[in-house]
Formats: sequence, C-alpha cells, structure tokens
Amino acid sequence: MKKRKVIISETIWNKMNDLEHYLTEELRLSEKLALRKIHSMRNFIYSLMYPVDYPICRFNQWCLLGYRCAVFDKTWIFAYEEFENGVIIRDMAHTSVLIK
Repeated sequence: MKKRKVIISETIWNKMNDLEHYLTEELRLSEKLALRKIHSMRNFIYSLMYPVDYPICRFNQWCLLGYRCAVFDKTWIFAYEEFENGVIIRDMAHTSVLIK
C-alpha cells in the first residue's frame, strides 16, 4: 500500500496543545492520561498516510472548502485537504461544537 505525505497545520498543533492543557488543568486528568489521549490522536492523524476514502465533510464551513472528514474516537473530527502526494490536516473540532 502506497503511503501519502501527511502535513499537519499549525492550527492542529495549537489545538492539540490546548486540548492537552484543558485535560490536565481543567478536567484534572493525570498528565499520563492526557498524554495518552493526545498520542492516540496523533497516531490517528498519521494513519491518514494510508489512502482511505473518507467522505467530504458535511459541516458547512469545511464542505465549502472541499475538505474530507475523518472521525477519531467518535467525538473528534479532523478536516483534511487532499493533494497529489498526500494530505494536509487543516482543522479539528469536537462533534458537539459542529453545526451541519
């Protein structure tokens, strides 16, 4: 299976850092649990190097841009853009904050 290049936008890195901070500071999860969650999310992102046909996002803000959506853990959605040799992960959001 041919691998694609995965580029992660600065937006994603910032949101994941914010999420880690939220998990440890606001929800009072242990740092170990928070890091495990973030690590799982990063592994999921990098799994997009393998070609999978995720659908075009049904959420207006991403649909208009032609982004595809990949769901992680039934609660997080990653919006990505395809290009010739790979994907760019553009944005992420919790399913509870997205409007169709």
